[in-house]
Amino acid sequence: MMSAVTPDKACKEIHKALVAKPLRTAPAQMPFADGLYFFYEQGEVSNHGPNGRIVRVGNHPRSQGGLVNRLRMHFSGNKNSSVFRRFLGGALLRKANPNDPCLAPAPGKGHWEKQDAKTCSCCGPTEARVSDLVRQRFAFRCVWIPDKNERNKLEALLVATLATCALCQPSSSWLGQYAYRKKVRASGLWNSQYVGDPTIDQLTLGHFLNLVAVSP
Repeated sequence: MMSAVTPDKACKEIHKALVAKPLRTAPAQMPFADGLYFFYEQGEVSNHGPNGRIVRVGNHPRSQGGLVNRLRMHFSGNKNSSVFRRFLGGALLRKANPNDPCLAPAPGKGHWEKQDAKTCSCCGPTEARVSDLVRQRFAFRCVWIPDKNERNKLEALLVATLATCALCQPSSSWLGQYAYRKKVRASGLWNSQYVGDPTIDQLTLGHFLNLVAVSP
């Protein structure tokens, strides 16, 4: 039987362990090619992250050696290459104008927020705004996890756990308040997949903390 750990306690341990790892600001700074990444956003702090709370957990779930390329997609790709960029761009557009034509006909249905929908002439500047936002306001820490199945399992558990923590709430000015996905707004994470799923158990948490400790 798996031993239980509360999401709040697990969240505290996750933040505490990760803060010892290098905080990076560009994909080119990565020394390894397989692992999970944890984004931090300027101005977002919490009880467990007084110097910065985790605002997104990410992965390269279908490919080996894809961590650096995945980060590059977030920093300088396009909205169809990154759900993170679609969330950010949609929030920027909605904050400025809830009736922006790139968001019509409904939240998540407009061509900016819909996966694989073509952009219009107005979306070029939005892509540039998203790239500027990521470069100026986001940094990340990574944990080396070469095994794909292990990486995918941990991603799901970590997202669900961080999303459930009652002590790590977004600020009132967090841009994610304008995201179209309720799971983003409610969790304080730029994640929707795995939010509400089962959280991490004590044994798996201990294993993850060991992975963090030996990660470059």
